Amino acid sequence: MGAIEKAIARFNAANKPLVQGASAEDPLSIPPIPGVPPKTVMKAENPAVQLVKSGSLRSSAATSNKTFTLPYKAMELEGLLSLSAPRNQMSEEYRAIKRPILAAVDSQDHLDGASVNRNVIMVTSCVSGEGKTFSAINLALSIALEKDREVLLVDGDITNPSCGKRLGFDNDRPGLTELLHNKDRDPEELIWQSDLPNFRFLPAGISHNHVTELLSSKNMSDLVDGLSRNYPDRVIIVDSAPLLLTSEASIVADLAGQIVFVVSAESTTRGMVSDALRIVNDHSRVGFVLNKTRKAQNNIYGYGYGYGYGFGNTG
Repeated sequence: MGAIEKAIARFNAANKPLVQGASAEDPLSIPPIPGVPPKTVMKAENPAVQLVKSGSLRSSAATSNKTFTLPYKAMELEGLLSLSAPRNQMSEEYRAIKRPILAAVDSQDHLDGASVNRNVIMVTSCVSGEGKTFSAINLALSIALEKDREVLLVDGDITNPSCGKRLGFDNDRPGLTELLHNKDRDPEELIWQSDLPNFRFLPAGISHNHVTELLSSKNMSDLVDGLSRNYPDRVIIVDSAPLLLTSEASIVADLAGQIVFVVSAESTTRGMVSDALRIVNDHSRVGFVLNKTRKAQNNIYGYGYGYGYGFGNTG
């Protein structure tokens, strides 16, 4: 066997297809992909990687030292957006929701002259249990599927972090609170790069007794401004605390270019919404997402999703 034949043989051996389940210790192994025979799945070929190779996603320009694999199966069991089934009612609804958000990110014309951190999106609600975190993750995943977008999802609900739990993170991971304690620390050291190339995550960090003081500090303002300015093509989604339960949510609202307000159908009252809106009454861009509807309506986009008092249905 000649040198060329030997080189080809070594290449073929190194790139031998991986039968699903054959390498449980491989950190990039994922659950079986519906409709794809096991023998056709190559090593590290999750839905996100396949999209990258097909040209549907771009690779991230910045590189994080920390990487993780999204828990696709667990996320789908919780009803989160499925990357292996990109065409369904939920995915279409979040496409409709993200369009005006991205249009506002790209817009040079800001309401009332506001130009602060337009690529920073705060996702909040009146109280807990309205689907705030569910909506934040789904919105981040949907935007991450765009060809020319990066997404950084920030678990900003420090007192009750649940975003990280759904992504497979423990609450003892350093993150946002550590960055606020030490302004000289590089954020990229604590940002995790997922195996979905355009999706990154910053955990809430270790719990702290003085959450409000941390979030209202100049360090917080500098951190958000820096993340927004240094990566203008990165959409930063902050899963914030509910507006009516904590005071720190209003502080985050002042730093965000846009606010996505999650309203739970049949449980969030008009009075609760009015009280929450008073807290952010001077914000120029507030959008609403109607969540937890009992059944699909004939015209689920009848009121649209927009800034002001428009509603969109997330199923």
